[in-house]
Amino acid sequence: MSLIWFYNEYFYKKQRTTNKIDVTQEKEISNTKSNLIYNLNYKSNDIDNNTYMIKADSGEISQNGTDFLMNNVYAKITLNDQTEIIITSNNAIYNNDNYNTEFFGNVVSKYGEHSIYSEKMDLNFEINKIKISEKVLFKNLNSKIKTDNIEFDLITKNVLISMNNKTEKVSLSSKF
Repeated sequence: MSLIWFYNEYFYKKQRTTNKIDVTQEKEISNTKSNLIYNLNYKSNDIDNNTYMIKADSGEISQNGTDFLMNNVYAKITLNDQTEIIITSNNAIYNNDNYNTEFFGNVVSKYGEHSIYSEKMDLNFEINKIKISEKVLFKNLNSKIKTDNIEFDLITKNVLISMNNKTEKVSLSSKF
């Protein structure tokens, strides 16, 4: 239930009112395929004054100019009550048009005493879904859940926890 509350509380789709790309170009490699950028920083606020910030050590801009392949990624969501959610990963693909972000490679999400570890996390604001996949481990002070996939529907608040192989079972342990 704490997973449902977390994603309902912090990732429900909000209308974005501002966005800003702040890019420091220390070195640009010009060719027909990409541009390499260092110290990439993006920040947006929604109408409720919640903030989404994502930083990367380096990244490449796609040919269409809207997707950024980022390396050594740090993201922070700060809610208007100052609650913070931190997401780190080796890499991410961020879309500047729709704010969708695909984190991959050693993804760690932390909020309070809750932590989620996985290989992938897709924040998709267009279809109002969050999918956490590949070696998912949810931990808090009292519980541990091991699974392959967790999907959240941000509109209906439904959660689907599943394994890729239907003969395997989700592992749940608790200290209650």
